[in-house]
Amino acid sequence: MQAWEHAENEKGLSLLEFLQLSARDLFGSEVKLPAGFTGRPSLVVIAFRRQHQSLVDEWIAWGETAADQFPEMRSYELPVIATRWSPARGLIDGGMAQAVRDPEVRRRTLTVYTDVRRVTDALDIHRTDTVTAMLVDESGRVRARVTGPADPSAIEDLLGQLAHDPPSAAGAGPAEVETFSFEFDHQFRRLLALAGITPGTAHLTLAPTRLAIRFGPWSCETPIANVTETCVTGPYRWYRAIGPRGSFADLGVTFGTSTKGGVCVLLREPVRGLLPVGVVRHPGITVTVAEPERFVASLRRRAGLD
Repeated sequence: MQAWEHAENEKGLSLLEFLQLSARDLFGSEVKLPAGFTGRPSLVVIAFRRQHQSLVDEWIAWGETAADQFPEMRSYELPVIATRWSPARGLIDGGMAQAVRDPEVRRRTLTVYTDVRRVTDALDIHRTDTVTAMLVDESGRVRARVTGPADPSAIEDLLGQLAHDPPSAAGAGPAEVETFSFEFDHQFRRLLALAGITPGTAHLTLAPTRLAIRFGPWSCETPIANVTETCVTGPYRWYRAIGPRGSFADLGVTFGTSTKGGVCVLLREPVRGLLPVGVVRHPGITVTVAEPERFVASLRRRAGLD
């Protein structure tokens, strides 16, 4: 058997789940991720800047030499490009395609136009000034990852992580990082979009030790240990729920996209939210998350509230 199938969970590591993304290859075909990763495993090299191509090429070259160890491995380049460049996607992707003659390279290059923070939050990536290489299994779990060039120490680190991870997602426990979308009421979409709040720029991320909320230009983060209670609330009146709002009564902050309902999160120590400086801090956060029950259950489990 190959090393991939022999891996054992000696360190009891939890696994990241690769987030759901819509990508396109350089032939213009849409690819849904992570389902579109067909390797066992898939080497996925994520880049955020055009000048990272040489680093990407180094990782892809290593992937091609690893066939003895991983005969079913497939390699993918994943340029992540900010949403504001979406109107120029045809021009940008077309330029890439013209520079690439090899059909296989065109198929494995998958461009993603989205809120960059959505990707970095969900995959717990802390640097965008270099590339991140990941090994993703057939179930969509990230089995190993490193940030930086494909030097010998990075490759050793990548394979070392793999050797201590479970061989499949079965029994692996909950994903280390979970992402949640906001519920958008149709009648408020245009109004919210004027403030830069769209389904592509509004999301929540639960990481092992923190909750991160991205709401268009606004953001709010808190350690999971800071959460004292959370519950499903609503429905709401539109003038109290839509958009970023602060309460004069209790100083709570609302990030709202729907009147149907949401989740209230109470905090031990107030956090920043509406303002980038600490003039106003909020002891509670209300978010109109699309899956409120699942979000509450996961947050309560992580915070030890059950």
